[in-house]
Amino acid sequence: MTIWIVTTGNSDVILKQDKNWGSLYSEVRYDLECTEFASPIQKDPYNKEAGYTVPARVLGLVYGNKPDKYESDLKFPLLDTYYQHFLNKNIKPEKIIILLTDQSEIFKQDKIIYEKCPYWQDTCTLRPLLEWYLQEKFNCQLEFLHLTPKNADKNIENADKGIDNWNETLSLVEEAFCKLDSNPLKLVYVSHQAGTPAISSAVQFVSLGRFQKVKFLVSNEYFDKNYEQKSKSEAIESSNYRRGIQIQKAKQLIIGGFPGAALKILEDIDRIDKAAIAKLEKIVDFFNLHSTLIDSSQDFAIPEATQRIVDALDLIGFFFNQRNYLQGITLLAAAQETFLRVAILSQVAIINETVILNGSSQKVSDLVEWIPRGLFLKESINYQSINEKKGVLQKLKFPVERFRFNTDKDFDVTNKNFALIAWLNNINKTFAKWPLLLWSCDSKRNTEDDLRNQLMHNLCGIEEKEVIDYLLGFKNYQVNDVMSAYVNHVKQPFLNAINYFQLDYKREKLNKKLQEIADSLI
Repeated sequence: MTIWIVTTGNSDVILKQDKNWGSLYSEVRYDLECTEFASPIQKDPYNKEAGYTVPARVLGLVYGNKPDKYESDLKFPLLDTYYQHFLNKNIKPEKIIILLTDQSEIFKQDKIIYEKCPYWQDTCTLRPLLEWYLQEKFNCQLEFLHLTPKNADKNIENADKGIDNWNETLSLVEEAFCKLDSNPLKLVYVSHQAGTPAISSAVQFVSLGRFQKVKFLVSNEYFDKNYEQKSKSEAIESSNYRRGIQIQKAKQLIIGGFPGAALKILEDIDRIDKAAIAKLEKIVDFFNLHSTLIDSSQDFAIPEATQRIVDALDLIGFFFNQRNYLQGITLLAAAQETFLRVAILSQVAIINETVILNGSSQKVSDLVEWIPRGLFLKESINYQSINEKKGVLQKLKFPVERFRFNTDKDFDVTNKNFALIAWLNNINKTFAKWPLLLWSCDSKRNTEDDLRNQLMHNLCGIEEKEVIDYLLGFKNYQVNDVMSAYVNHVKQPFLNAINYFQLDYKREKLNKKLQEIADSLI
């Protein structure tokens, strides 16, 4: 069972001949606001068989009460072509939905007195003619939807926008389709060629979004062997249209920084290049700071961790630019803590000091490790005395004198932010710190200002001004937007510090990379 949706236009009902026009028109002429419609216009001045056109509203008023009586006068060229298609394919629509136009609410007397006013092109008065024709041909249920633009306030921009206005017409079609009580799984034929381009495009677009099985039934003009112009219909599968729309959606999601959502959309789209999907999957991993090429055992290796930090800095900028502050702040806090560990380990690695433990000499650089829960002395020396462990920390250039070590548990301080920044500063006092790094590592900071903690532990919301203050480390800089605060006062000094410690990484411009991936989808 199928449904057929068809739009109507000014030339969908024409006259085969004009011999009865004069007498019939005279019956309604003085009831019309405009009396200038003297005679029908021949469609082809060289071929009377082509018929005559009359403004649709006028034609409907003239013939509306007697279509069957004057059947020989009326012709339905486009509908005849569609009917032939259904007949040839032995398809019987169970329901036909016809879209009519009525702009009477936006065109008032001072405008409709002119025959060129779009008001006279409306198809609403053709309803009796269409009902008669369609019941004769199809004998099925008919439903009429009226596209009726509303009269707008004369003082606003949208005043008097008719069915040729793309935005207004899209809203009208969406509203009309919402009234349809139909099973979205049924096959729906859509004939959208009649009417204005705005209606045609809107019907096409809304149909693709509302129905899962759509075929576009269109009429194509051609010339036969005798050079006579004729038309034939063709049912076009909507899959290519839908595919194109889905691909465009995916492209916008990729460019907007939502590659995972784009990948989900493309799961059901066929003929997508495998190389393009592979690139998209790779960028999804990038947004999750995951590399399929790297074994998880390397997560705490300095080169891999450094690359994640740099990637994160680009992602943070992307999130901030989208005003996704929660993701940006959370990721930034993690990036700073990771940097402290990476920088410390990179400097510790070049320390050649040794200690004697259990009667053997060991390099102190081998006695510290980065594990999932943080940066600590290795478990292999857990059973050494407090003084021996303090000796190891001293040779690792940890500022032992600044902290108390009364119990073994006190050695967990090596993983605290305030101790990490003190450790790194003790190794190299000349590297430039940025305000947020120093503030985040201050054990005496006002925890109520710590947006990361508020977000992670209390699920509190944030405002743009709070984000700016946070990124500036609550220093009094004259900065009015988040991106300036991030780029100039966090990201650039952050990268400078990474370069200062000669930590290797690769960089690609994220926006350019996303655009290239989007462009690869065809």
